[in-house]
Amino acid sequence: MVGGPLPDPVRPMLAVAGPPPVGEGWAFEFKWDGVRAIVAVSGDAVRITSRNGNDVTGGYPDLVAGLHSDRPLLLDGEIVAADAAGRPDFGLLQQRMHVRGPSAELVSAVPVSLYLFDLLVDGDRSLLREPYDERRAALLDLRPGGAPLVSVPPAFPDVTGAELLEVARGHGLEGIVAKRRTARYEAGRRSTAWTKTALLSTQEVVLAGWTPGEGRRASTLGALLLGARDDEGLLRFLGHVGTGFTDATLHMLLDRLEPLRRTDSPFDETVPREFARRARWAEPRLVGEVEYRTMTHDGRLRHAVWRGLRPDRDPEEIRLGRAATAPVAGPGPVLPGPVPACPGAPHGAGTAGPTAAAATPDELAALAALGAKGTWRIGGRDVALTNLDKVLFPGRDGEPPVTKRDLVRYQALVAPYVLPYLAGRPVNLHRFPDGVDRPGFWQKELPGHAPGWLSRWRNPAAEAGESRVYAVVDSTAALVWTANHGAVELHPWTSALPDVHRPTWALVDIDPGPRTRFADVLVLARLFRTALDHLGVDGTAKVTGQRGIQIWIPVEPRYTFAETRGWVEKLSRAVGRTVPELVSWEWHTDRRHGLARLDYTQNVINKTLVAPFSPRPRPGAPVSVPITWDELDDPDLRPDRWTLRTAPARLRDAGDPLAPLVGTAQRLPPL
Repeated sequence: MVGGPLPDPVRPMLAVAGPPPVGEGWAFEFKWDGVRAIVAVSGDAVRITSRNGNDVTGGYPDLVAGLHSDRPLLLDGEIVAADAAGRPDFGLLQQRMHVRGPSAELVSAVPVSLYLFDLLVDGDRSLLREPYDERRAALLDLRPGGAPLVSVPPAFPDVTGAELLEVARGHGLEGIVAKRRTARYEAGRRSTAWTKTALLSTQEVVLAGWTPGEGRRASTLGALLLGARDDEGLLRFLGHVGTGFTDATLHMLLDRLEPLRRTDSPFDETVPREFARRARWAEPRLVGEVEYRTMTHDGRLRHAVWRGLRPDRDPEEIRLGRAATAPVAGPGPVLPGPVPACPGAPHGAGTAGPTAAAATPDELAALAALGAKGTWRIGGRDVALTNLDKVLFPGRDGEPPVTKRDLVRYQALVAPYVLPYLAGRPVNLHRFPDGVDRPGFWQKELPGHAPGWLSRWRNPAAEAGESRVYAVVDSTAALVWTANHGAVELHPWTSALPDVHRPTWALVDIDPGPRTRFADVLVLARLFRTALDHLGVDGTAKVTGQRGIQIWIPVEPRYTFAETRGWVEKLSRAVGRTVPELVSWEWHTDRRHGLARLDYTQNVINKTLVAPFSPRPRPGAPVSVPITWDELDDPDLRPDRWTLRTAPARLRDAGDPLAPLVGTAQRLPPL
């Protein structure tokens, strides 16, 4: 059969990890415990590429024999091996993953299936920019179920994620994936339009050594020594795994590790003596995957069980905190969701851990029962509250005014979402103790009456007259403390402790002028989206709660502020040249003729933009909220669309699109 040339492969779209999203507009699919495959078909020609772009066609002749098409097709799916009960078995698939020319006996002993869940090219038509629903309908029209070993598993647009997750649990499946039905296919990108929720915690690891076996394992190995790289590229020790192996796997691993043997430890930290004294070290070139129960406070995997090698992964990609899947997040008292750790945070003032939980119903009831002042027990801390019924924000659109009690309650609710942007960083407070219709003031220096449990950072380079001690807001109680002091806006530094001279965010601020319509702001934001997509750079937009849009771009903490500022300036000037009628580069506002400014100058130490989910000092308490790139095309989008009262519902329904980028060590390509 002749069908034309094979379509060019693409890198697959990836999902973020988190609890199942709620609300309308989502379809749910089961998560299959296999390996990702991009499949090109035309006539009888077939090419299968792995997640990292390697051609693995020769490893699956049984799949190739069942694939053919009268026109070019490009499909996304998962190659799965099933156990005797019909459940996907990643360990079983291991026997096929490493063999490029499997024997007929191996193919017969370990049959595989191809589960297709997306159609990317159909004939001469690319579907990458079409919404999920349209791609799904086109995929079903192909009816690939008529081919042996190829099927399209069902999708469920009319059930909740929680319901399908229970079905997955009952059938022993890995979890579920939620897909926004209006979202396009973002090739090669990890997108919040797809959210994966796993029933087991797994972590990809590099194999950096082993310990010799004893007893029955005397001829093989006892345990593998595991590692992953941190944001600076240093190899960190994650512990060991000594269970989950078959005898054949033990011999295979030893055969793979022996040629990589070296005399010294490859880790960039001291390995505990109980492991190092018997270790056989290896070059960290092999990638595996383990299942584990918990991770200790010092970064060790507990109760790890071996799952298999991952030849589809580059060892340089394996980073701390980049789990292959994530544990199921419990429903939580009000706003579910894990808090990512903040990089570079000092001990006791950094990672948002147990103290970052949202307020419980009992805690909220206690706040409601307080009079005008009192002590509130929140997040394990006692916080003194005053003037709780004072109006801080006038009402908007017929709504009642917003009081300090409302602000305190809001910060306690959104703590799991806002703290990843604050913890481990000095924070500047924009305070309005008499309400936002009165003049406010900036407070950088932490007052002497601040509670002793509040984390703080002392600036060793502070000169006379400069702020010396900054608040480090790293807990729910700390957020509540700032609200009680009328801190309406929270502005974290873009650099994290301990090295405040190395930013971890690069910022674009689309600052509208008096003549700038929000439609013009959206034009500029879409141009930045296109530019970043072209460059392969991850970033996320955020409405400011006032008139503009900002774009936050995570960076590896290797750059100076001058370097990030210069990069953002070049990017901004390229965008500005596209629509010069909308942009002015004048510094003084009175010389801009009412046009927008693409402000790159915020990329300076101690020069900040408002934190995600922080209120703004305007009537109705509008909130600065991260959005997906697709939402730039939402006709209902406004820069002040969400308020202190409506933002919690937004978080419950859509989560935080910026969260997957927290802690991402991203290098900026040359411009």
